[in-house]
Amino acid sequence: LAVMGCGASASAKEKGEKTNETSAGQPLLESAEKSAEAAAAQPAAQPAEELPATGSKALRVLVIRSSPRPDGHSNKVTSEFVNGLKAKLPDADVVEWLLEEKTDIPDFGQAIINGKGADGTEAEKALWQQGVKIIDEFKSFDLYVVGSQMWNFAVSPKLKNLIDVLLATGHTFEYVDGAPKGLLVGKRVLFVCAHLGSYPNGGLDNDFQLPYLKYIWNLMGVSEQKDIPIIAYKGDDADTEPLEQARALVKDW
Repeated sequence: LAVMGCGASASAKEKGEKTNETSAGQPLLESAEKSAEAAAAQPAAQPAEELPATGSKALRVLVIRSSPRPDGHSNKVTSEFVNGLKAKLPDADVVEWLLEEKTDIPDFGQAIINGKGADGTEAEKALWQQGVKIIDEFKSFDLYVVGSQMWNFAVSPKLKNLIDVLLATGHTFEYVDGAPKGLLVGKRVLFVCAHLGSYPNGGLDNDFQLPYLKYIWNLMGVSEQKDIPIIAYKGDDADTEPLEQARALVKDW
């Protein structure tokens, strides 16, 4: 399968180059085994609450960057929004997670699942506690900015692994009468998604990046969402409109 590598620089896209990484994300947690129908059902949108205003509690912002390329399209547009937000809200507490460099996110798998139970080994329990630490830090933020490049029509393995760790029942969502209910109500998220090509029908046919990210954050209760798409094959012009969107969003959102 050709890789839709959208973390590359604009010049690389003009040459028609594609990366050859493949996505290695694993299926999510045991809750999917509990109720396939419930997991497939779109969770009900949660009412949005006002974010902390400047002059009251400082806004806490988590910037998640999945692209390993500093000059990548998603990183460039993400930086435009974040820098504008810092200028607008100088007291904001902005934290960046560069997933290619962040080493304290445990690998999701059977070991971390075992660590949740009483029969888990000490090593497995330690792995699960490390996951809880990541979850608790994630939950402490008011606004999420997720920069994502498309690989093989989906998110990168690093971003998928983070999502697998975050989706833990009783921490970011719970089941009520067999249906998922998000626990992170009152937060916001901006998705900056770079990809090659256009995706008709709302991307439902072959875009497993943005629709997936929207569903996951909504599952966690973050229903107030914005997104900035970047069509990377446009070369040097790919970032022009997305950069304008990022600047406008800082002013209006």
